[in-house]
Amino acid sequence: MSLMPSLKLFFRHTMKSLAIAERQILGTRRGSSIFLPTPDATSAWCHRCGASQNRISNSQDYDEHLSCRKCVGVLLARDRTIRLGTYDGQWRDAILAVKHGGDRALARKLGKLLAQQWQHTITTESFICENAIVIPVPMPFARRVERGIDHANEIASGVSKTLGYPLLRCLEHDAGPVQALLTRADRQSRAQRIHWKGIRKRKFRHFATPDLSSIKTVFVVDDVLTTGSTVAQVCAAVRSRLGSVKIVTLVVATV
Repeated sequence: MSLMPSLKLFFRHTMKSLAIAERQILGTRRGSSIFLPTPDATSAWCHRCGASQNRISNSQDYDEHLSCRKCVGVLLARDRTIRLGTYDGQWRDAILAVKHGGDRALARKLGKLLAQQWQHTITTESFICENAIVIPVPMPFARRVERGIDHANEIASGVSKTLGYPLLRCLEHDAGPVQALLTRADRQSRAQRIHWKGIRKRKFRHFATPDLSSIKTVFVVDDVLTTGSTVAQVCAAVRSRLGSVKIVTLVVATV
């Protein structure tokens, strides 16, 4: 008699695991009903840190020396920040639909918009480089299985397809507390949790594995930029392997 409750519990956990695996593999098949607004004009945010308004240019070379009152004089790990909007309204709804709803089609559409936004902001050839790669901000494996989607990777896939640069999942993220549960101070003081794990060759990879010694520009893709601590860890991990490269952060929204 005592065997039955154990069997029921086993089958319940098995079915739950299968459902999670199905979401992880297939994602959401139905089309999204979320209407995406027009991305911000290129003059609406600081292209260095991503902050809204209060932009100042300290040189006629607008592309190279653009900064704002928030980041002027501040040393940032990233060289450029590109965004679509701020984390509210329809952009917030779209991010949540991808992050918790598993909408892969919407994620890749956001990636395409990010790539186009980047193309609109280029004003000099200093950031136009053929030797570039796209890297998504990594997610802990257990969290990826639980949510059924690696949202940053799906957004990065849209960026990669639009720009024509290879997408590499070459970073790993140690498990830790969910970022949304941490205060701003806790996020900024976290120990390094993101590391370079290397590139595994796959038979059906769309792009050939690039020569890492020739990489000049790295596009780091994420959904939301809050304090910048996660991106800073990504930049540190990337530069520990690739050396002095230009890093462009592409995010759907900034807080």
